[in-house]
Amino acid sequence: AFGQTSEQKAMIDAAKARGVVGEQADGYLGFRTASTGAPLTQAVSVTNDARRAVYGESARAAGTTTEVAAARMFEAQLLPRIPAGQW
Repeated sequence: AFGQTSEQKAMIDAAKARGVVGEQADGYLGFRTASTGAPLTQAVSVTNDARRAVYGESARAAGTTTEVAAARMFEAQLLPRIPAGQW
């Protein structure tokens, strides 16, 4: 996601592997357990903000809502890339 540093991406990937963070059906990242600290919370926030911007652009182009665009992108792009065993 744009705006996200490589360190933040690595932190999120590690949190996903541990089952702390996962992809939600609404197209955003979410915590499965309580946040483990400010850096991870910030990384998730930056990623979700970037996704919200992309979903908004997609929604405007398609003449729909941000929520519908997010759900469509989740199903088409994010869900197929979630490795087995990740949330």
